[in-house]
Amino acid sequence: MFKKLTEFSYKRNWKEAIGFYLAYLLIGLILGGIAGGLSSIQSGTTTFSEGFNAGFKIGQIVGIIYSLIISFVVLIQRKLYKNFRWVILALSNGLLAFFGGSLLGLIIPAFMTTRGMATTETQAV
Repeated sequence: MFKKLTEFSYKRNWKEAIGFYLAYLLIGLILGGIAGGLSSIQSGTTTFSEGFNAGFKIGQIVGIIYSLIISFVVLIQRKLYKNFRWVILALSNGLLAFFGGSLLGLIIPAFMTTRGMATTETQAV
């Protein structure tokens, strides 16, 4: 389930794609939490509520950027970038991440890892 997590060109089955999703979701949550915590410290907030709100905004931005980066790494490694439909799907990932952070933003990259590598026939479509 968690094998070859850093190999983005590996074709996964659904069980492995769920493992990919969970592993990268955990990494995204940690990155968002660290960035949010550092930003709330940097902004000099005095109460927990102010710090949480400042950190939450930065955490959202990190989640969007992180999801888009993972999506485009998968797109490039699987050579799907020549197909316009896959590029639009990867870009729409940013919209999902805007509304749901990494929780929704990593669904599309996990799905993309279950698809086969692009060939000359699929690139022409």
